Amino acid sequence: MRPWGKRAAKDRTDSPTRTAILDAAETLFTLHGYARTTMAHIADEASVSRATTYVYFASRADVFRALARRVRDEIAEVQRTAAASREPHEIIESSIRAGLQVYAAKSRFLTVLAHQALADDDMRGLAEEIHGDSIDVNARFIALLQQRRQADPAASPHAVAHAVNAIMLRFSMDAADDPAELDRLASDTVAMYCRLVGLER
Repeated sequence: MRPWGKRAAKDRTDSPTRTAILDAAETLFTLHGYARTTMAHIADEASVSRATTYVYFASRADVFRALARRVRDEIAEVQRTAAASREPHEIIESSIRAGLQVYAAKSRFLTVLAHQALADDDMRGLAEEIHGDSIDVNARFIALLQQRRQADPAASPHAVAHAVNAIMLRFSMDAADDPAELDRLASDTVAMYCRLVGLER
């Protein structure tokens, strides 16, 4: 098997080694930023050889891309789990609280991504991928409520979803700095969501 074929096969395997490399990389990116983190640093932090790191990832950008998509998938899982409820208030409550927890846990990584996105089109695409998927799912949910006459949004479903995402990102920074504030911030976000959507609490 060619080297890149081997890497592709490894990428499809959620192995402990790949997870360890990603965890190590996330730690380093959040501590030192993107530019000051190298593949050698990542290998050392993960306690694997550089050769092993390159089996799983072609470059530092490849590692960073995988981390961004891991955050995206965590947010998507939160939304899928919340959607299991059939009651709008429960969906909003559970998705906001769980989503805020994910954003708070990943806030420093997302800050690094936002900084890189200012000068790098590829990084900007990653940021849009994380937030865009979440916004689109949320917009479809609001549109469905509107269609069922269960809500009267203050603006278009996409605009409201975008505003809620921005609120969550901002509040997640406060929650990361003071985890004890998470419950209050989540309650405030749910209240604002319901008001923006035009859904009585």
